[in-house]
Amino acid sequence: MKYDVASLLLASAAAARSYAPDVRSVLRRLLGAGVRVGAATLMEQQTPAARPGAAPLDEGDR
Repeated sequence: MKYDVASLLLASAAAARSYAPDVRSVLRRLLGAGVRVGAATLMEQQTPAARPGAAPLDEGDR
């Protein structure tokens, strides 16, 4: 019984060590995509602030 637990622990440790880099890269890729989506959403929702007496941005020909 003790050998079964020990072999299970060793196999789990080996699997964790071999798959950890893949899991880390997948998580980094997902986090990067989430940051890009969040930044794009914030950019879409942001309205430019204009002062009440400011000249319009498009003045045409002067």
